[in-house]
Amino acid sequence: MKHIAGALFFGLCSAMALPAAAQEITASTWFPDTYPLVKDGYQTLARTLEDKSGGKLTLKVYTGDSVLPPGAHLSGLRDGIVDMTYHAGTYTPSELPADNVLAALGISFNDSMVLTAAVADFYLNDAQMQQMFRKQGIVFLGSYASPSYALICSTPIVSLEDIAGKKIRMPSPVHAAWAASVQAAAVNVPSSEMFSGLEKGQLDCAANSPNDLKTRSLWDVAKDVTLLDLGQYFAGWQYAMNQRTWSGLSEENRQLLVDSISDNLVTMTEAFEQSVDDALAEAGDHGVTLHEPGADLQAALDTFIAQQVEPMALEVAARLDVEGAQDLIARFNAVYAKWQGLLANVDRSDTATLQATFRNEIYGNLDVSTYGLN
Repeated sequence: MKHIAGALFFGLCSAMALPAAAQEITASTWFPDTYPLVKDGYQTLARTLEDKSGGKLTLKVYTGDSVLPPGAHLSGLRDGIVDMTYHAGTYTPSELPADNVLAALGISFNDSMVLTAAVADFYLNDAQMQQMFRKQGIVFLGSYASPSYALICSTPIVSLEDIAGKKIRMPSPVHAAWAASVQAAAVNVPSSEMFSGLEKGQLDCAANSPNDLKTRSLWDVAKDVTLLDLGQYFAGWQYAMNQRTWSGLSEENRQLLVDSISDNLVTMTEAFEQSVDDALAEAGDHGVTLHEPGADLQAALDTFIAQQVEPMALEVAARLDVEGAQDLIARFNAVYAKWQGLLANVDRSDTATLQATFRNEIYGNLDVSTYGLN
């Protein structure tokens, strides 16, 4: 009997001495490995988590459509096919109605660091946004904002006469409405189909970030870029998790993940902007000509933004049955203005200060012992 008791005691002590089991998060993003949201986002985050945890928390990243097609990165996350995804919110407006209302404002923004911070701040803290995420069974963790979109085309587009009748891949209904206002035809296809569309003549232009000249080799099929600032895309999320998986992480791992995402958003956004500068600098070597928009084309966009964007966002809200849409927009705009102020005098090359500001103003206030658990 003494031997049995001793064995039980020894076994109990041995079990207590064992380290906590390693936890792996599976993630899917449909962008290619070269894309900044993957290379400087997910893949960098994976290395950070493994290094900081000593291998106790890892991130397995699937890219392209190897696991999920672009439009399924909400349903696949909700259903637990993977634990974490990137998702473009305008692909699923009925499931993410409030997000789509705010995304309609994207054409009017042009500072991706401010926008990334404002979206993270607002989506993590606003009750209406949190209710939307809970309904889908997901936990929002991190934002993104593209650099400003431009027109990537197969022929020069400088004037209103040039753009009339052109078939343009547009990223949102508001962008599509602007296209219609200048007599162009908006085409609704995923960004993953831009190359083939331009190559086959199904598209004359694609409205997207110019980094895609390089990261998706669009300079092989589009030789003219018009630097008309068509705003920024931020719908959905860069990082969100299945609620069950998030709640199954240890509190220590949740904290590590949140802290790592906070720093990652800054370096990822810096890399995203740098990727545009790099692509434009190399564009000439690939036979691409850069154009400034003509006065009439620029004026048409400026007038549309001033007069149509907020009313169209409210139309989106009405179509998707979003209550209190004007207040939602006002709250978001207030947070955006707050971040304009916070970053107004920050050197954008000072990564450490930017990361400290994100931590102090956003992620340092997130209580991982309660966030996303109810």
